[in-house]
Amino acid sequence: MSWNNDHIPEIDLEYEFNKQSFANIAATLDKNGFGDAGALLRNMTANADVRAEKAVNSEANNVVQEVTNLIKERQYHSKSGYGPGSPSFQRKVNNQHLVDTVKDHHDGNSHRIYANATNGGYNYSQAFEFGLLSRKYPAHHPFEDTVHHLGLNQLHSGLDDKINDAIRKGFS
Repeated sequence: MSWNNDHIPEIDLEYEFNKQSFANIAATLDKNGFGDAGALLRNMTANADVRAEKAVNSEANNVVQEVTNLIKERQYHSKSGYGPGSPSFQRKVNNQHLVDTVKDHHDGNSHRIYANATNGGYNYSQAFEFGLLSRKYPAHHPFEDTVHHLGLNQLHSGLDDKINDAIRKGFS
């Protein structure tokens, strides 16, 4: 792997909820005299959208938690064997813990989860994920393993079920 930032591991979660279709139906209901049906549909759509967003936010929190837990389990700082649980691991002397930089970058309906631990401009998370053969640094794969553990790599994942359930509850 080269010494650039072309392979920074990240997990992307996003969803689409087409509120415009429901708004058009609600306007048609209002225009054709169906009483409060249009207003009710607008309220149910807003409720479903809020619930779907909460479901995705919850899943993004689960992803961040899983990634950070795997990094904590697999991270080491020196050949002397000091690892999690040792007093030296708790001090942040020269190394910023990779786990501290794992963040959920939330923008609308999109979540980008990645770590931004750099050393001299080089993002350390890609070395931790993929390893460095030239330095005999092993690959740990916390991001890849998180995707597999949470089933996000499947065509129909648990996230889809959570969003569908949230939308269903919003319209009930």
